[in-house]
Amino acid sequence: MKAVFFLFVVMALTAPVGADTAVFREVKGKVEYQIQGDEWLPAKVGVEFPVGTAVSTGFKSTAAIELLGSVVFVKPLTRIVIDALARNTLGTKTSLTLLAGKVKAEVKPSSATSETTFSVKSPTATASVRGTGFEFDGQNLLVDHGDVRLSNRFNISRSVQGGEFASAGRGATVSAPVPVKPADKQVITAGGGQEEVDAIFQEAPPTAGPAVPPSPAPDLSSVVQTFGSQLILNNGAPTKSEVTQAVQQATQAVQAANSTASVTVNVQ
Repeated sequence: MKAVFFLFVVMALTAPVGADTAVFREVKGKVEYQIQGDEWLPAKVGVEFPVGTAVSTGFKSTAAIELLGSVVFVKPLTRIVIDALARNTLGTKTSLTLLAGKVKAEVKPSSATSETTFSVKSPTATASVRGTGFEFDGQNLLVDHGDVRLSNRFNISRSVQGGEFASAGRGATVSAPVPVKPADKQVITAGGGQEEVDAIFQEAPPTAGPAVPPSPAPDLSSVVQTFGSQLILNNGAPTKSEVTQAVQQATQAVQAANSTASVTVNVQ
């Protein structure tokens, strides 16, 4: 009888709480989505869509998607698929596949009573994140704040901290993290509510005096070009010609390789 009761408790804790969906919070330019088996439709702010949906952005087009308290910014010329959205009494699980392009994410951290698991997979690499903001193009990772574990198909991984860049795009190696900017302040907190997510999409109020332009975040491709030789040298390239060739390869958004890469975010 005790065993049956224990099993009932476990099932109650892990059972899904309703059917969760993602929602478009911001749409600019040509953005389309396709629910499994249906035709492509134009995305609109407020439209909800389920697991299995693909989202595609066109030239100079972007989208912002809210998923279980986290936000994903889909860059131009990007296609992603929502693989999993699950919420139960233990926490939330979100899984995306990045087929092409680049995404930026603000992930809600885990609280004392629930765990957030967030993953982004690509044909090249995997990143595991703990309460973080990051930018990922399938092989190159730039962490805004928090802690991300970047790994490749050989289960070789490195921890990448806020303000650091790393790449999993060459052979069986993952480059050593390189500091490229100051770490940002976390946007979404474990104890915060919907108002934190809403604040991301609110325009900043006007301020007195001359406006101070924010410092631009480095683009992944420029980071690779700037630090590419150092990254490759850390991986043991013996000659200058090999370093140059490797840097050129690293600037590609996604390598055509038989490998698997992803970003898995376990937010605590």
